[in-house]
Amino acid sequence: MREAQATIATLRVPWGGWPARVSAMLANIPRNLVGEARSLMYDWRHRVRTCGTVELAKLTTKGDNAHHGVFYQPTHPKLLVEVLSNLDIPYDRYVFIDLGSGKGRTLLVASEFPFQEVLGVEFARELHETACENIRRYRSGSQKTRNIRSIHADAIEFEFPASPLVLFLANPFGPGVLVPVLRNLQTSLASHPRDTIVLYVAPFHGDLVERETRLTCVERSVYHNTYRTPTIQ
Repeated sequence: MREAQATIATLRVPWGGWPARVSAMLANIPRNLVGEARSLMYDWRHRVRTCGTVELAKLTTKGDNAHHGVFYQPTHPKLLVEVLSNLDIPYDRYVFIDLGSGKGRTLLVASEFPFQEVLGVEFARELHETACENIRRYRSGSQKTRNIRSIHADAIEFEFPASPLVLFLANPFGPGVLVPVLRNLQTSLASHPRDTIVLYVAPFHGDLVERETRLTCVERSVYHNTYRTPTIQ
């Protein structure tokens, strides 16, 4: 339905613009189909259920910030592996945290790296429960850590651990939640200075990271920005 609506919207633009847009959309269809097939294979291979989009209106959320949230759509495993592989850090010293962790796909991929701990924070009860089940069922011979947890909580109330951090954001919420989360992060970093990396996929509000924290953008790529504490690298 989303693709059909996008097609209709594209065809309504003036003649000078629509051929290029239609061509770009058609060119992406094979890539999207391949990506979806690979995601389905990922679930089948690991005996989990992480695929599909879910609207927040259909879920039971914790706290009063549902209107700031974004519908659930999992990040592609290949992108996650590429991003995490390029960190060049001693993983066992870092805690990985996914805010808005949904059904837990990112947590499962992160467990393929030897992080000290892998944490997900999800305010939708149904998604959190699915993530817990996926963590229990996950099967992989290359898994590096089994210290994985999904926490049912509003991200605003989450207290960051004092370890070095890799914080993952896949555009989980708007500024109404992102700003207080970033302020909490900065308060934590001021109290316990440590290396912190923020991986922000679909960084629509990336300017807020540098405005509300002392982190600076060290990489801008097609799909994500990377921010890091400037004095500890």
